Amino acid sequence: MPSPRRDSPRSGTSRPPDAPTLSVVVASNRDRSLLDACLASLRGQCVRAGAELIVARAGLEHEAAALRRVFPGVRFIAAPADASIPQLRGIGMAEASGDIVALTEDHCVADEHWLETIARHAGEGGGADVVGGGMDNAQRARAVDWGAYFAEYGFFAPSRKSDEMAVPLLTGANVAYHRRVVDQVVELARQDEWENVAHDRLLARGSILRFASTAAIYQNQSYSFGPFCVDRYQHGRDYARKRLAEAPGVKRWFHLIGTPLLPFVLTWRVAQAAGKQRRGTFIRALPATFAFLAAWSVGEAVGYLKGRAPATGAEPPAP
Repeated sequence: MPSPRRDSPRSGTSRPPDAPTLSVVVASNRDRSLLDACLASLRGQCVRAGAELIVARAGLEHEAAALRRVFPGVRFIAAPADASIPQLRGIGMAEASGDIVALTEDHCVADEHWLETIARHAGEGGGADVVGGGMDNAQRARAVDWGAYFAEYGFFAPSRKSDEMAVPLLTGANVAYHRRVVDQVVELARQDEWENVAHDRLLARGSILRFASTAAIYQNQSYSFGPFCVDRYQHGRDYARKRLAEAPGVKRWFHLIGTPLLPFVLTWRVAQAAGKQRRGTFIRALPATFAFLAAWSVGEAVGYLKGRAPATGAEPPAP
């Protein structure tokens, strides 16, 4: 059942009185320059929409205080320096007051109409509990950055058809939750669970998930080949071990045997999501994309070999 109406977090806007109130939460543990660019893309549209803007920033309190002086009107919440992205999401969402709570990360920049678009999709008819937007790439000069984008966010490309899956893949870097499911997402995020776990559980409880390709966020981080291979390996390993913990009946050896095929299957799926519009770019970045997906697959194989993990999560490239 929808939550009671609330006053807008901001005043002096043209927000219709019957429109849902909005909160935007940014999970931040990366370089300050990335956060500055992220906030520059969000502040104006948050003011226009009357939305509160919250940043959960891993680090010391004095850094949060300095950020408050630079960005008046933005609410900064200091989090432990070692807080993970899921934990930061939970910290920020727990403080959000909006009927719709949108999430992104500090290495992203938003399209100028992002908040308006994702809020419209999340508020239409009250049907969807979770709405995820399309992910694009702001770092377009280097093939390695395109490869990182395709490997991590290629499944969420704006060119992907909105209705291609009955249960769409949605990324936590570009997603909005209706108030009626926020507490459930916060609880899982505090347990260091990535969005795939939250979305699977919400789906099992009858929630509706929707993909809105036109609600665009741009990945804005530049990568180095070796470190990103390590990152993908670690995420793949943790994803497999967490998968075993989430589903004790999963036959680890069966999944282990299939891991050599994963780079090829995942690369094909990313190519399909990229579509004709990005065919040339995808081909140029294919060696890096394949290498990153292969690193994930090796990590996933190691995860199955090691067995179930403690309560840690990983963001998956695909089911």
